[in-house]
Amino acid sequence: MRSRTVITEIAAAGALLGSYPLDWVVRRGEPYFCEPSSEPVILLHGFGGSRANLLALGAYIRLAGFDNVSYFEYPRWQTLADSAAQLGRIAAEKSGGDGVHLIGHSLGGTVARRYAAGAPKRVVRSLVTLGSPYSYGQWSPTEVGIFGDDDPIVPAPIEELTNRAAFARIVTLHNVGHLALVFHPEALRIIGTELRANRAAESKAAA
Repeated sequence: MRSRTVITEIAAAGALLGSYPLDWVVRRGEPYFCEPSSEPVILLHGFGGSRANLLALGAYIRLAGFDNVSYFEYPRWQTLADSAAQLGRIAAEKSGGDGVHLIGHSLGGTVARRYAAGAPKRVVRSLVTLGSPYSYGQWSPTEVGIFGDDDPIVPAPIEELTNRAAFARIVTLHNVGHLALVFHPEALRIIGTELRANRAAESKAAA
């Protein structure tokens, strides 16, 4: 890894560790005191993580105009199929006919992709993954995959080798590792753009 990437990864790791006590404070303030106005956005953490790791991302998404943010947590050693099925039950419960937006970091993105591949039509409005394990032959034609070019855990795909239906779009960020993807300004900008482009018609009118 480049020295610049190492520094940003260390900073990102520190921010993720610092999020755990903050999550305890946030949980004490739940549930919301007003009815959310936007369709649901579900955030999925990576292997061994928790919702605490995505609190900053959740705060950004709320600032972008989506106030119905929730977190999908799954046991560390649960199978991918079981996690996807569990996510499906939660998505069905929350969608309310407007569908859901899914944003996953690392393994969380793979879980989201697995569910989205078999989800009923129009249930998944957006699918954005951040440094998520993939296969070159996968079928995920609506997915925006964001990767770091200096990620030692999940290397960015070589687009020339990737099946045309594997992603809707691949974005590779320079001098970025694995953990820092969650905080990278360009990754946040892309997420905000995707959410706004795919939001429900009623929400667009309100915005």
